[in-house]
Parts: sequence; structure tokens; C-alpha cells
Amino acid sequence: MYAEHLPTMLGYNVFGGCDADNCILYVPKGTMDMYRQSSAFGYFKNIVELDATDINNPATSTNLKEVYRYTTNGRRILTPTKGINVVKYNNGSVKKVFVK
Repeated sequence: MYAEHLPTMLGYNVFGGCDADNCILYVPKGTMDMYRQSSAFGYFKNIVELDATDINNPATSTNLKEVYRYTTNGRRILTPTKGINVVKYNNGSVKKVFVK
């Protein structure tokens, strides 16, 4: 999920099995304090802000494999879609890719 506002509904025990010391919660840039102070997300020890609009750092490694792909509003997509795609790679990096 990639939202600028906290989700209003989460399933029961949605983070069950997540080790709060070792899991990383990625949140939109500028929202870390909001997530850290919330009862649903505040127990995560590792909260990292990402800038979903930064397309200046394209992936250049040939060893990278795409794991997930999203639209800029956080909707998961299965194939490249025209416009800006947010791509998560197997090394944990997240890049913005422009698709013509």
C-alpha cells in the first residue's frame, strides 16, 4: 500500500507474524511521523520514507529482477502501463520508470 493518508480499515491481525524489529514499513515521503504515531503502524521499528515522484534515478544494474510494479497512486499492476510505473526490485530498491 502506498497512501498519503493512513488507511481507515485494516483486517484483524493484518501484520500478524511480522517482526516489528526486522520488518520495514515503506511510507510516502513526508508521512513518517503520521505513521509512527498511529496505533496500527507505530510499533514498526523501521519506517522508511520513499519519494514516489523521483524519476531521476533509473535502475542500471543487469542483475536486478522486478518483483512488483505499481501505478503512482499505489495500485498494483502486472505489466508495464503507459506513464510512470513504480517498480520494486529483488534487491529492495524502488525505482520510478517511465513507460511510453
